[in-house]
Formats: sequence, C-alpha cells, structure tokens
Amino acid sequence: MGCCDVILKAILIITNVVVMVAGGVLLVAGGIFYAKQFDFFPDLEKYSTNVNSVLIPMMVIGAILFLVGTIGCCGAVTGKSGLLNVYFIIVLVVVILELVVIILGVVKKKEFVDTTEEFAQELFEEYKTVYVGGTGTMAEDRTLAVNTAQQLFECCGLTDGPSYWKTTGNTKVPPGCCSDWDGKDMDDALVDCTAENLGDVYDIGCTEQVKGLADEFGTVIIIVIVVVIVFEMICLAAACYSKKNDMVA
Repeated sequence: MGCCDVILKAILIITNVVVMVAGGVLLVAGGIFYAKQFDFFPDLEKYSTNVNSVLIPMMVIGAILFLVGTIGCCGAVTGKSGLLNVYFIIVLVVVILELVVIILGVVKKKEFVDTTEEFAQELFEEYKTVYVGGTGTMAEDRTLAVNTAQQLFECCGLTDGPSYWKTTGNTKVPPGCCSDWDGKDMDDALVDCTAENLGDVYDIGCTEQVKGLADEFGTVIIIVIVVVIVFEMICLAAACYSKKNDMVA
C-alpha cells in the first residue's frame, strides 16, 4: 500500500468516524430529550408541538449521519467496492444538493430577503397594534416569536430600537428587549426593563442588527461552505480511488 493509499484511507476513516459520532450524539440526545423533555423542562409542555417539530428532524438527521458515517468507515477499512459505491452516491447527492441550495440562494436572495422582511414587519406590527395600541388579540406563539427574536438577536423593535415601541404615550417595551429576560416569563407583553430588574434595553432595531450580522458573518459562512464542499469532493475522490484499487485487486 503506497503513501497515497494510506493518506486517502486515513481521510475517509477519520472523516466518517467524526460523522458517525456526530450522528450518534444527535440521535441519542434527541431521543433522550424527546422522551424526557418535560421532566427536564416542565415549562416546555405547552410548546410541545414546536419542540417536537425540532427534535424529530434532529433525530432523523442524526440517524442519517450515523448510517452514512458507518458505511463510509466500513468501506474505507475493508475497501469493499459495494460499500464505497453506496457511500460515493450518498456524498455525491449531498454535494449536488449543496450546490443547488447555493445557486438558489444567490438567485432567490432578494426574494427571500423581501419575504422575510415582509413577514417580520407583519409580526411586529401586529404585536404593536395589539399590545401598544390595545386593539385585537394575538396568538401566544406569535407573541413569543417576537420576543424570542429580539432576545436572540439582542435587538429591540423592528427599526429604530426602543423608539419603535414607544408610541401613543407608551414608555414600555416587550420583555424580549431586556438583556436579562429569561425567555419564559410572558406575564406582561410590555415591561419596564430597569424597574422590573430585567437588565438593560437593547438599543438597536432588529432590521439593522440582522443586516449587520449578515454582513459580518456572510463571508465566513461562504468560506465554510466552500471548504466543506471541497472536503466532500476529496472524500469522493478517496472513495473512488479505494474502489478502483479493490476492483483491481
């Protein structure tokens, strides 16, 4: 076995062991949390539908990664062309899907941004109308979504920071605008962060914050995706080379 064979086999084995372990962790962690979620976090029970919609895909992805990693690892160790063929096809499909997603992301970027901004504006305006203006009602999950988004991105209001909410004599903000909000207490839709010991108020609007984060991390994300695809191509070449050697042998 030449130096090239050893390096390619090592790449396949190490890569697929990592994939297998990652898949196993997702599968086991997802399964445990799915079975015991309300024992760990009783407050999540009222959001069971939303939680399960995350856990089930998590377990499915974990199972797929574990299976692919196992096939790739066994194929690399044994050099059997059958296993390497299956692995090659799976990774090739993944690479093609990633390229399709990238192309669609470039082509549909403006449409996606416009749709996202329109949805966000509708959600925030509804919250403002109901809780600041005192008109109508709002579903609990949509109310939570507005606050969770502000907490996640450390922002307040759709634009212009806290000023977005401070209209028609209102001086309070949603709890998601407060730096120390625990993400659970929704007793009040509008609060005074300082008076209620919820920390400081985020001073930047969510639109500005998200655009800033996109500009900051956009290049990094692109580089990571390119590196991943290049590495997958190396794995494809390694699998193809190992399969060829097995056929020759």
